[in-house]
Amino acid sequence: MTSELSKNWIKIAEFSGAIYAEMAETMLKQNNIPSFTKGDFLSTAYNVKALSLPGGSVKLFIPESFEVQAKDILKNILSDDE
Repeated sequence: MTSELSKNWIKIAEFSGAIYAEMAETMLKQNNIPSFTKGDFLSTAYNVKALSLPGGSVKLFIPESFEVQAKDILKNILSDDE
């Protein structure tokens, strides 16, 4: 079995706040899609969990092999340019 660390991870979405990113991550994990979030300096250094942070962003990553499935699950919360 392939380890999650050796998978090719891609950014599936970017959010302006940690709360939306965590909601999307929860949806993916409930559908057995591995994922993780990575915030910018403000959201991680100060543990800011705002709905929206001016200039801030949180990226959501998944293994590339789950891209189609993840986009289908997240289609209602992702913008058209994701």
